Formats: sequence, structure tokens, C-alpha cells
Amino acid sequence: MAIEYTNIFYEEYRKLSDEEKKAKPYCIEYDSGGKDWVVNGKSHREDGPAVIFDNGAKFWYLNHVNYSFEKWCNELNKSDEEKIFLKLKYI
Repeated sequence: MAIEYTNIFYEEYRKLSDEEKKAKPYCIEYDSGGKDWVVNGKSHREDGPAVIFDNGAKFWYLNHVNYSFEKWCNELNKSDEEKIFLKLKYI
């Protein structure tokens, strides 16, 4: 089951209380164009990079732990077909 994230701009997100930040998953959008997917206030994404910088750099996180793409896929126990799809989409 995919996590459904609520899109929010950083300025709005930073005004939320800690309880509100942990209440639901967010996709935080920055003025620079970067994005950060968070769950319980921690960078986390199971269907793509959890952090994308405005320059296109991608970082793969689960529960705020950074992984290489391959290790991230292995942590999620993705099938070979799913890994190929993700490689084509993100790498």
C-alpha cells in the first residue's frame, strides 16, 4: 500500500507544531524547487527518492536513514521488475 503524502510548502510546514508534523505524511516543497518527503517528521519514501534537490540530486531514505539506491531497494524487498522500473524512472 502506497503512502499518501500531503503537499505543503516549506513556509507552511515550518509553522506546524511537532504534533501536526507527525500527524500525516508530507511532501514539502521548497521555493528552490527541491522536495522532501517526510513521515513522522523524518525523511522517508518507499516509491522514490525521499529528498530531491533543486539541482536534481536524489537521496534515498527510510525512517531518516540514508541508503544508496540499491540498498534502499533491498530494504524494501522490491522485485527485480520493480527495481528496473525505479531505475528507469529515477536513475
